[in-house]
Amino acid sequence: MVMKFFGKMVIVGCGLVAVCCWSADRRFVLPPETVKFKPGANVEVVNKQCLVCHSADYVSMQPLLPRAAWAGIVQKMREKYGAPIPAGQTNGIVEYLGAVYGK
Repeated sequence: MVMKFFGKMVIVGCGLVAVCCWSADRRFVLPPETVKFKPGANVEVVNKQCLVCHSADYVSMQPLLPRAAWAGIVQKMREKYGAPIPAGQTNGIVEYLGAVYGK
């Protein structure tokens, strides 16, 4: 029984090593950014904090949302997705998104 378990673990371990070796040789080249955040107050903060995780294109594809909806999204990015946005910069981001990409 112990030998069967040990044997299965060896097989799983070998599989993991093979996957790691295969993926270590892969290089992914992303296309160049073509969309930038629109000008507006606090755009520097948005560029610094939001582009860490996703493109400006991702934001520009969203529907125009009220400020309260953007506030919820920024909160979700921080709390659920772990976005490294300092708490003191969330208001600037929300103000920008509400003004430039808001209803």
